[in-house]
Amino acid sequence: MAQQKLRVGLIGANGSPDRWGSRAHVPALMALDEIELIAVGTAHEDTARNAQRRTGSKLAFSDYRDLVSSSEVDAVAVSVRISLHHPIVMAALAAKKHVFCEWPLALNAVQATEMELAARDASVYHAVGTQSRFSPGLQYMRELIKDGFIGDPLFFNFQHHLGAMVAPPSHRWWQLRTDEGGGAILITTGHPLDVVRWMLGDVYAVSGTADTVLKEIEFTDTKEKQSVSAIDTICFAVQLDGGVLGVASASIVCKGWGGFRLEVNGTKGRLLAETSHMVQYSPSTIWSDVGGSIKQLQIPEHFTTVQTLEKESHAFHLAQAMRSFAGAIQEGSSFQPSFTEGLSLHKILEALNRSTESGRWEMVVK
Repeated sequence: MAQQKLRVGLIGANGSPDRWGSRAHVPALMALDEIELIAVGTAHEDTARNAQRRTGSKLAFSDYRDLVSSSEVDAVAVSVRISLHHPIVMAALAAKKHVFCEWPLALNAVQATEMELAARDASVYHAVGTQSRFSPGLQYMRELIKDGFIGDPLFFNFQHHLGAMVAPPSHRWWQLRTDEGGGAILITTGHPLDVVRWMLGDVYAVSGTADTVLKEIEFTDTKEKQSVSAIDTICFAVQLDGGVLGVASASIVCKGWGGFRLEVNGTKGRLLAETSHMVQYSPSTIWSDVGGSIKQLQIPEHFTTVQTLEKESHAFHLAQAMRSFAGAIQEGSSFQPSFTEGLSLHKILEALNRSTESGRWEMVVK
């Protein structure tokens, strides 16, 4: 007997091609046989109907409260701007729906704590969208480290250098503002830090300095100039629970779009991961240097669980995460990264924020 599909409602299905919901979540959900994209939700009636026509979903909503309360929706995927995550997720949990929420989980750890506790109380499955954990290259690199390929890890460095705020469209206005979760810390630093702690162990303390390098931007569509309040560039040091040390930098004002680079050095050698763009959706190339000879590694095919999307697609890592999430729900097995991992990542980033203000090492609140 065929297993019943997980019926998912996507909040944030706007059709504009540079919106994350349309660019990544819609194709990811539609690529999976075990999921039915049964409902789409946007902020307006016309855009909701457009999303419905584009996806062929059965239901369309312009009020998220109606979507999460629908008896035909089993799980809710949330892909809207950060400041809206908390109210939408809390409403979905109150309706006893499983929830997949994009990273950042919330604006801060206070909101994230409320969401994590509500998810526990609701006894539903919950996931946070740090989908870099489902990159085949990064999964392989993690396996190699766990298997002792480079011996005991000693130190690491990473960079995540992007150009998202060099010339943004006006609908990304929120990325200029700290109070909306904009800047280089929550997203641009959060995603690679999650990769590091997933591979090497949790973060004990951080020390960093940050600045708003680009004080003013001009929107590409309206030509309106706006001042920037959010941090756009940060450099910092990291100490992990096991004593491993690291240094890192992240920026969203790089005209060259340097992408992501992570190097882990151990007692036997080193591993290197590189992407051309954002780590959360760019495929990783993996290199090894053991014995003084660097070479590119072939990534085993078993790390690819979604065959119907190109690995370069913005939807690929997300589809792999969604497949694992749906499988956990249907099988009754555990799933990570959950809201618990999302909350702990918020606490790391808040320690980093404190450090940029205090000028000292700051311990992560557990």
